[in-house]
Amino acid sequence: MTAFALGVDALFDDPNMGEDALWRAGGAAPGLPVRLMRLSPEAIVGLGDSRFDLNAMLISVRLSEVAEPAQGDQLDLLDEEGAITQTVVVTGLAKIDVRRLVRTCEVSPLAPDDEGGP
Repeated sequence: MTAFALGVDALFDDPNMGEDALWRAGGAAPGLPVRLMRLSPEAIVGLGDSRFDLNAMLISVRLSEVAEPAQGDQLDLLDEEGAITQTVVVTGLAKIDVRRLVRTCEVSPLAPDDEGGP
């Protein structure tokens, strides 16, 4: 294992940075336990004299845990006791880091009536 991989693992395993989730490929049960990091960038986009505040939710996941994240995959975000706090769906795939250790994905909350899970 390289020093970079050890550093990435330390960040994901830090309770202040990473959090637990269940990754469900294609939304299928039972789900794979993973650690992820949430990113919530905000951008203000101008169009003419108007300004729009765009909110997005991005997550980073280790490729050692989820080798091929895909659009439509679902994640159950867990609290400290392991209870599901929110379910999100992968809506877009962003970059893979230069060392091919981490993939960033755009996710959106799954509405309760959209859940087709088990």
